[in-house]
Amino acid sequence: MRTVVTKLKRGALAGLTCLLLWQGAALGAEAWLAEFESTCAKTNDAMELSTQELSLLIESCTRLQKVIETQEESLRKVYSKRLQLCKNLYVYVLDYKKNRQQSP
Repeated sequence: MRTVVTKLKRGALAGLTCLLLWQGAALGAEAWLAEFESTCAKTNDAMELSTQELSLLIESCTRLQKVIETQEESLRKVYSKRLQLCKNLYVYVLDYKKNRQQSP
């Protein structure tokens, strides 16, 4: 009887440990995902953003790309593509605004 209780305690402890590790990993995933969402959420307003704001968004995309590259394959494929599209738009708009400022 005593060994059964000990095994149950060990199993419960192992389960709790796994749950905490999974929850910690999920919280880490939520951090980059929240930054991803806030960064790419501004694509509809890209033309109204200042050149400084666009530069900051491009930097954020570069940072996020490094984090996304560490994710499992299916997440990496989807979010890398979406992030690249956001970054390309911000770069295009920034170049457009800089060229427009230089032209008389």
